[in-house]
Amino acid sequence: MKNKIAKFISYITLVPIMAFFTILLIYIHHTKYFLGIEWFIYSIIFLTIIPILAYPIHRIIPAFKREGRKSERKLAFIFAVISYVTGTLFTFIFNAPVIVKKIFMAYLLSGIFLSFVNKGLKIKASGHACGVSGPITLLINTIGINMIWLFLLMPIIYWSRINLGRHNIVELILGTFVGIISTLVAVSIF
Repeated sequence: MKNKIAKFISYITLVPIMAFFTILLIYIHHTKYFLGIEWFIYSIIFLTIIPILAYPIHRIIPAFKREGRKSERKLAFIFAVISYVTGTLFTFIFNAPVIVKKIFMAYLLSGIFLSFVNKGLKIKASGHACGVSGPITLLINTIGINMIWLFLLMPIIYWSRINLGRHNIVELILGTFVGIISTLVAVSIF
């Protein structure tokens, strides 16, 4: 039972799922800053739908399926990179509202910083912790300090990831700080 709960928490805190709820909350609180529903839909497509497509594609393509979890993570990373880079470029090319640029820049920089720590420095930092702490930081920046209570979710994420044997506490804390710092850098640009 404990393992099922940990897996459920892990699924609902996947980066694309967190992106959906983050964008939705920002849109609800700042609809006028999106300048219409088009940029809201655009954000959902590039930060939620395209990245999450990696998971069903992994399951239906036999070559990926045979490789297991490692190839699933790799495919998710590839989809996220393509989507974040393309989405961010288009926000500048088509002059998206500042709030949309801020959201995309936060996700792009979180991905870059996390990749640098994990691949460049060869220190394993939790993508889940980054993918939750970054959006919380973004919500605090865009909606207000009243969203700080969301950081109470972090121990639940930690419990889930430790329980599943995916990370230790140091990797989770590092991932949390990567998410917070990269998001703060992103929002400071605007």
